[in-house]
Amino acid sequence: MTTPLVEMRDVNIRFNTTRGWGYAVTAVSADVRADTVTAIIGESGSGKSVLGAAVMGLLPNNAQASGSITYAGLELLGLADREWDQIRGIELGWVAQNPASSLNPVYRIDELVSEAAIHRRRIRRRDKRRFAADLLAKVGLPAATGRNYSFELSGGMAQRALIAVGIGLDPPLLILDEPTKGLDPANYDRIRDAIMDLAGEGHTIMLITHDVTLAEQVADEIWVLYGSRLVEQAPKQDFFATPLHPYSQGLLAAMPSRGLHPIPGESPSFFVPPEGCPFVDRCPYAVAACHELKTPSHPTEGRSVLCLLH
Repeated sequence: MTTPLVEMRDVNIRFNTTRGWGYAVTAVSADVRADTVTAIIGESGSGKSVLGAAVMGLLPNNAQASGSITYAGLELLGLADREWDQIRGIELGWVAQNPASSLNPVYRIDELVSEAAIHRRRIRRRDKRRFAADLLAKVGLPAATGRNYSFELSGGMAQRALIAVGIGLDPPLLILDEPTKGLDPANYDRIRDAIMDLAGEGHTIMLITHDVTLAEQVADEIWVLYGSRLVEQAPKQDFFATPLHPYSQGLLAAMPSRGLHPIPGESPSFFVPPEGCPFVDRCPYAVAACHELKTPSHPTEGRSVLCLLH
């Protein structure tokens, strides 16, 4: 078992909105082990991207976070801006869902891809075009793309260029938020292979995705978020062989390869403070005690599940 690189303890994140408090992450405690791919899966609104943004110190001003998130022993919640400048983009890399707001339109793509490597003296400035071309090829873009600006690219091309920028940062921890969203099959395969290559090179990756198939292909560890809570955590092989939480079972049953069986019912409201298991109103096994469930159980080493059945 490798050493945890990121440790989360009782992380709670809520947002102050015009409709009141919205609850995005509730009582999450888990570790991201070094040199592994941790896939965080679940439906939209479950808290996946918010949790990733918290690790990066990118929560908006109306967010309120509590608990503890550490990276290599450094507490991240409450870190000052000047301290973030020393680690964001150096120790921690982030590939967001929206490339339009993440790629600086003033610079060409090859400059964006290579600038961090030049600054950290990994390459010489005269080699930046070749360096950028190699990374762009890795995500299925021709070298000529490096001479473009972000506003000249299609959405899919911009997404792949942003992934190349993230790879170019070469951080020990890289957080990928829906990296294959909207890609055609050929480019989907390229990005999947790039993630696997990064993992093979010793990077630690947090993969935020609603694509359960991608998680099965590339991850070492699976986290399942539902209704702001971490309802299951397990090694990939164990999770796909024997999912324990009823929501996890429904999530896998909804995969095309397993019959596309929908989960009845609706997700819990973002504006209702979570009490107990958030899946209780959709669960066929629910009992009264499920409304009071606070902490996960650990049925075997390396697994946790928020369910009275285990």
